[in-house]
Amino acid sequence: MKRFLMAAALCLSVLASASTLRAQLIPPVKAKALDDSEVMLPKPGGQQFLILVVGFSHKSGENCTPWDKRIAADYGSDSHITYYQLPILAGAPSLVRPMILHGMRKDVPASLHPHFVPVYDHEEDWKKLVNFSGADDAYILLASPDGHLLWQTHGTVSDAAYEELRSNVSRLATANPKP
Repeated sequence: MKRFLMAAALCLSVLASASTLRAQLIPPVKAKALDDSEVMLPKPGGQQFLILVVGFSHKSGENCTPWDKRIAADYGSDSHITYYQLPILAGAPSLVRPMILHGMRKDVPASLHPHFVPVYDHEEDWKKLVNFSGADDAYILLASPDGHLLWQTHGTVSDAAYEELRSNVSRLATANPKP
């Protein structure tokens, strides 16, 4: 009987944490990517799941870039997924922002410019959503097309963490076959 109660409690705990994630929405983004294309997230009526790599400092770019490279290689042409790297620049002084953007355009390969979207607002909302623990971390989010958070992790890329992302994306693509 104790095992049954423990198993039931564990199931309820897992369901509660999954529903808590599902209840969280990504903050709205209306910004320009490095290629000057307009990006609006979440995408009303969108069909593609979102992978977002979020960073909060210049140094976090060192942790975000390896994630971004692997995601671009695996999902760059996947019709079920769209991905963005979101440097949160709300704390950067407005006088310095053009220099930061110039540096980003120079450092980020041109092929990734459409996926690189500097964000200038909602910093506290992003920090709350990702369970912010360090400015230099990379925060990886998987969200539904309407912006509901489905999965997240943070830190440097590892084979185990990346495989967990791939597994979740695969499960979603299988459950939702039409992009």
